[in-house]
Amino acid sequence: MSGIEALLQDWVPALGWALLNFIWQGLLVGAVAALLLFLLRAYGPRSRYAVCGAALLLCLLLPALQLSGGPEPMPQSAPDVAMLAPDWLITLQSVMPELVLAWCLGVALMALRMGLGLAWVARLRAGPHAQHPQWQARTDALARRIGLHGCVPLQVVERLSSPLTVGWWRPVILVPAALISGMPAPLLEALLAHELAHVRRLDYLINLLQSGIEALLFFHPVVWWLSSRMRREREQVADELAAQALGEPRRLALALHELSLMNPNPQTLAQSARGGDLLQRIQTLLAPRRHSSAWKLFLPALALTMGSLLVQANAKPVAPQAAEPTRPAASAPAPFTLPVNARHALVLEEGTGQVLMHKDADAVVPIASLTKLMTAMVVLDAKLDPAEKIRIDRDDVDTLKHSPSRVPVGARMPRLAALKLALMSSDNRAAAALARTYPGGLEAFELAVQAKIRTLGLTHTAIAEPTGLSPKNTSTATEVAKLAAAASRYPEIGQITSDRRALIPINGRSVEYRNTNRLVGSKGWDIRLSKTGYTDEAGRCLTMRMMSGGKNVTVVLLDADGSADRLRDAAKIRRSLEKRPA
Repeated sequence: MSGIEALLQDWVPALGWALLNFIWQGLLVGAVAALLLFLLRAYGPRSRYAVCGAALLLCLLLPALQLSGGPEPMPQSAPDVAMLAPDWLITLQSVMPELVLAWCLGVALMALRMGLGLAWVARLRAGPHAQHPQWQARTDALARRIGLHGCVPLQVVERLSSPLTVGWWRPVILVPAALISGMPAPLLEALLAHELAHVRRLDYLINLLQSGIEALLFFHPVVWWLSSRMRREREQVADELAAQALGEPRRLALALHELSLMNPNPQTLAQSARGGDLLQRIQTLLAPRRHSSAWKLFLPALALTMGSLLVQANAKPVAPQAAEPTRPAASAPAPFTLPVNARHALVLEEGTGQVLMHKDADAVVPIASLTKLMTAMVVLDAKLDPAEKIRIDRDDVDTLKHSPSRVPVGARMPRLAALKLALMSSDNRAAAALARTYPGGLEAFELAVQAKIRTLGLTHTAIAEPTGLSPKNTSTATEVAKLAAAASRYPEIGQITSDRRALIPINGRSVEYRNTNRLVGSKGWDIRLSKTGYTDEAGRCLTMRMMSGGKNVTVVLLDADGSADRLRDAAKIRRSLEKRPA
């Protein structure tokens, strides 16, 4: 489970950003490739084929290079995005798992399509076919003229409209029986020369790799355009090679014309003489141009293009410069206002108690899992043995919201491990087990909670149960700040909630858990205490004690619409704090 969680929380956003960045990178690759193809229009098909192949390979390398840097580079971390990017980019971060899932489904469908094509080719190759010794001898002679060593088997197939080459390790040429009996021998020989040209150039293998790139990058039209253009140029390269071997380009042109009169039967994973633009191929064979060498033009342009794109792919985004806020004339900075999404918010400077920002901070609202700070304090007040093993019982299972948990019923763990689960991973079963195993049971725990509320002077706070699932667990932003300040006096709570991840022993096996607050441990964030919360009634909640702008502050955000909004609010507050005078 720890590996799956690490994949979801680290590599999924990294993959998502690599794919999203490829949208603009692919457009740039396509634009440069189109320019090169235009400049090389008077040159031979081999140069254009090389441009398409290099551009298609670059399309695959760009996302791979971004991923090779690991899961943490910008802008893959949601907190960094929140500080450096506009709101729409943070929204993209919040839906990244859905985008990656959609990509995975698309790749799976494309892989299925590719697999069905390969199965068709394998079935076609394995079927009972007739041999033709006379034409096999002609094929062997043609192979030697084209430069192939060894025999390329030729098999006669009943239901096929065009000669077809399948396989690359042990290629086989499949020839329709109708062509053997109905096409003049010189024309059929020209078509066979074309197929042998594909064999010599390993076009079946290259086409297979091409189809793999199409499957991985199916969402980008530039990939499809490059791949289609590459196949078209490939056919012209094979025509050119076959015409050289025959010494009669006109014969191959006549053969293609004869073949064009047959019913189409396109194959994408096999090489066929019926490929590309037949009319253009015929015209090229009948009126060949004198091709100049294009490498002096092509190689520098390609090197410059690839270098530029690789630099851009590895470049990190630069933080946009925010406008310098107007400083008030008064000696003490006035509370700032921000258009935060959270319906209730408070920013409090520790030590002085100065309110730096507030928004409806005294409204009594549900606080969800922020409740677990109170649960942790009450458990720690009891001075219980942190190493004592406690067991997750059926009574600890959430029957109110039916929230999921990675901790199975019957699991045993040290009390300290349950405390880490409740605070870091916000596990409801762990919090319920801590309350149930409190000395005197759940009833004694509830009495201790009420006593703690009175001790802290929380007159607008009500705690009905230990997890925060109940909407009866209510407080205000002002009193949540007091709750966080009290929790910060417990070293265990500060250490647990400020760790980004931890290995927690469950049933004698260490399982990795991550902090539900993705700001913790991120670049530029100095968070000393943190707790998140969410229920339908409470919305997205967050409280933090952190250092920002030279100040120790407490931040409370209650009832934000979504995780991205909560992150965006925290980023806005941090930017404002850093711009305020000390």
